[in-house]
Amino acid sequence: MNRTTPYRRLLTAALCLALPLGGVACNAPPEEADLAVGEASAYLSASEESGDIGGDAVADASAETLGTMVSEDLDTATEPQADASAVCDFSARRQEVLEKYDTNHDGKLDRAELRVLKGDLDAQTNPRFARTGLRLRRMAFWRVRWAFDENGDRVLSTEERTAMVDAMEARCQRLRQQVLEKYDTNQDGTLDETERQAAHQARLAAWQQKRQALLAQYDTNTNGVLELTERVALREDRLEAARARRQALLAQYDTNKDGRLSAEEALPLRQELQRRIIEGHNAD
Repeated sequence: MNRTTPYRRLLTAALCLALPLGGVACNAPPEEADLAVGEASAYLSASEESGDIGGDAVADASAETLGTMVSEDLDTATEPQADASAVCDFSARRQEVLEKYDTNHDGKLDRAELRVLKGDLDAQTNPRFARTGLRLRRMAFWRVRWAFDENGDRVLSTEERTAMVDAMEARCQRLRQQVLEKYDTNQDGTLDETERQAAHQARLAAWQQKRQALLAQYDTNTNGVLELTERVALREDRLEAARARRQALLAQYDTNKDGRLSAEEALPLRQELQRRIIEGHNAD
């Protein structure tokens, strides 16, 4: 009997691949499924923010990556996200992801469902877990992932992915507590509709104030919008600032002065970014 067990396992695995929804015991490993859902939830949480989360990851960004990063952050600064929540809720994001990918509605991800989720995470372009009206901030998530890639191999190990998800959940809890302290006027630990609207309006007003500052500087024809040439000028200034920040970080962390950060040189910066992410910095 024992000699046939490996063959039966191989047969089960083959059936799982061929018939992912066919009733065979094809559930994904619970730990891996939970981690993938957590990673997707972290991506959504980063997308809900409008700030420069993990901004100092520019130290290791190529010229192409730096340009893409600046363009994405420029869009965030000039175009509001109508559906972005004022209150970070990591548990709600987990449930949202699970509901989107659990296509057979059994409350967990089988191997086929997990494969689709992981494919969307790897692509990081229009993943199906995005809500309507939510701008996916691929480069913001790139910065977060960079901070937790401690060995610098550009692939997060299970331990690094777990640390990232835990950090983003801790960040979410901190940001949520800050909002509650400010807007939970009846102190019941939640935001009712009136309190939620107050928090949302305050967030929108803060965004409008920043937008007005940009218009005052770059809207040269004073028509209330940034036209193509004006956006180009703003992008160039942002790009120059990012390059200057990268050079400053290299001057601080590139100890052998070879113009790049080795894994050892980057580790203190990554760990500092981890701390700042957990503590809720640069959320705006």
